[in-house]
Amino acid sequence: MLNIAKFIKTAINKEHDRLILWLPVLFGLGIGVYFILPFEPNLWYLSACCAVFLLLVVLSVLYKKYALRLLAIALLVVALGGLRAETRTISVAAPIVQKTLYFRNIEGKIADIQVREKGEKIYLSEPVIEWLTPEETPKMVSITLKNVTKDITIGDKVQLLAMLFPPPAPAMPRSYDFARMFYYQQLGAVGFSPKPPVKITDTSLRGEAEAIQKQQGSWIATPLSVARNDKFPSFDQWLNALRLSITERILAPMTKADGSAENGWIAAAMMVGEQSGVSKEVADVMRESGIYHILSISGLHMSLAVMIMFVSVRFLLTLFPPLAMRLPVKKIAAAVGILSSFFYLLLAGYPVPAVRSFIMVACVMLAILVDRVGISIFALAWAALLTLIWQPESLLGASFQLSFAATVAIVTFFERYSHLLHKPDAGFAHKIWLYFWGIILTSLVVTIATTPLVVYHFNRFTIWGIAANMLILPLASAWIMPAAVLALLLMPFGLEHYPLVVLDYGLSLMMYGARIFAALPYANVPLPSPSFWGICLVVFGGLWLVIWQQKWRFMGIAAAIIGMATVLLHQPYDLLISGDASKVAVRLENSDKLLFLRGKDSSFDGQMWLRNDGQDAGVTVDDMDEGISDCDKQKCWIAAYGKKIVAVKGSKKENIDGSVCDEIAGWGRPDIVISAVYLDRKPECANVPLLFDKGFLRYNGATAVRFDKDGNAQIETARQFRGDRPWVVR
Repeated sequence: MLNIAKFIKTAINKEHDRLILWLPVLFGLGIGVYFILPFEPNLWYLSACCAVFLLLVVLSVLYKKYALRLLAIALLVVALGGLRAETRTISVAAPIVQKTLYFRNIEGKIADIQVREKGEKIYLSEPVIEWLTPEETPKMVSITLKNVTKDITIGDKVQLLAMLFPPPAPAMPRSYDFARMFYYQQLGAVGFSPKPPVKITDTSLRGEAEAIQKQQGSWIATPLSVARNDKFPSFDQWLNALRLSITERILAPMTKADGSAENGWIAAAMMVGEQSGVSKEVADVMRESGIYHILSISGLHMSLAVMIMFVSVRFLLTLFPPLAMRLPVKKIAAAVGILSSFFYLLLAGYPVPAVRSFIMVACVMLAILVDRVGISIFALAWAALLTLIWQPESLLGASFQLSFAATVAIVTFFERYSHLLHKPDAGFAHKIWLYFWGIILTSLVVTIATTPLVVYHFNRFTIWGIAANMLILPLASAWIMPAAVLALLLMPFGLEHYPLVVLDYGLSLMMYGARIFAALPYANVPLPSPSFWGICLVVFGGLWLVIWQQKWRFMGIAAAIIGMATVLLHQPYDLLISGDASKVAVRLENSDKLLFLRGKDSSFDGQMWLRNDGQDAGVTVDDMDEGISDCDKQKCWIAAYGKKIVAVKGSKKENIDGSVCDEIAGWGRPDIVISAVYLDRKPECANVPLLFDKGFLRYNGATAVRFDKDGNAQIETARQFRGDRPWVVR
């Protein structure tokens, strides 16, 4: 034991300067523990823990206990991570709609507009909703419209008739919780409107409100008070309006005669982060070819934008020798680069990859200002820590995880092996060769680093991603991004047309190549996810490998392999039920395919279920042999796992008269009944062994069942893993 302790102490002493790199890891660990908890921790308890660990740090310093000091600092940072997550949760607390609101009259101020593939989505801030008190009203709601509305813009006050729903719960147990993401955006309801919104003025009176209601055909008799009378838009609304205006100017020269603007929406996503208009077909092609990351504003976009500003400012200042000799031209250009990157970050809506890229670019520019080296694993560690302090919830998102995994892998690789690719004395042709080798190695390193996370989040492995990036990234770096940045710079002067035309041709060439790779055999291999603890082991192993310098770092590779191997332990569910019972799927015993008794495999829930099992498509009752499964006007049923499973199609009328329960005995005494209406209150349904009705599903959410060899059911619900948290509807 003494030898082991001595070895660890010696190894840590050799790695002393790398210990600080564990700060964001430990801080993130505290955030992760906070979100795993099934209950909301007490703020004062977390504060007390931080105080105790801080006292322990002080004592360890006073008594010169090095090992105790490291342990105390680690515990303190973990506790601070949990405390920051809790304070963030408290700071964004806002009302959430607790049940479906059927066609309420709503007034609000448009905070943002997202033009989509079909129609558009508007975000209303500080809405006034019929029959809801201010204490019950969300701060923000999103409403999907069927068509694009040309006569409204960000900042307008509007009134419309809409159906509102609580934020969507997970599609299955253990899956991603969209309600949690919406909670931190203070988005308390989502919905749709069958009619376009009507603009109202600041001086709207009762008579005008009544006229609007009459125009929309509302059955509500009492008009609402008009939304808040704000003369000026907020800063966020101003930014959203600017982003929308730039998007329109990007689309103008890139819209074809038939009205399509495929390249225009790709350009908008790359330039201002507006991804809502990118069609599903384009997104799928880019995912399957492995170049979807180009859509996200990240290091490639930010670094090129700042580089152009830095080089341009420095070049212009050097045109005046007296000025260049008296002023620190390089540092002035660096300061302009920081300001331009900050504006670009705001313009993009500060998504996590852009935040990380901004911090990294800012570190490089600040290093120039203080005559230091800026690109290092230490700068990336501070970027991660600052991002987690700002938005602790970003830790759970695929964007944060993939962005930092890719960047950590690149920075670590080039810190250790850049000398193999950097040859100052090489000729021009040899430098071109080294450049392409750099792209190949970068793509390979990024693919290795991000593949476990891609499989975990998206259940997909892209085989041809390395080759696609090897050929398409030079096009993006040398043609597409410079044209995009130039168009943004010339836009204030109205000269963006020709750079956008050049960008259009470059994007067409990129998509042509992407479609070739997406069409290749096995371009996208479906895989089940590794377990939660398996992916945690993969992440820990990867961090262990890149943070330490000594040979013991290679233990991380073994940990990552073991974690990824948990894919082989995947246990699929045998019965899946959505939270509203509109989708029901049963796994076939002889083929492992999912049979959809209700709903379609193309639905969002259906796609989530299929992806979780590493499948592409399910089967329907029509594909089954007669006598095994069947459907009629009331129900669909299947005999599987020694049980008769019935999915009731249901209607509101059955919720009242209980006709479903009256007929259950005539259905051959089913063992499992699934219904979108309340049945548990009907005595006729008391003999059903397993009943998943509206009452059960409304509380528990999406439900999944596994059957053992004896036919016993193991039930898991979304609520089991969500717990009692602020974003969970009561």
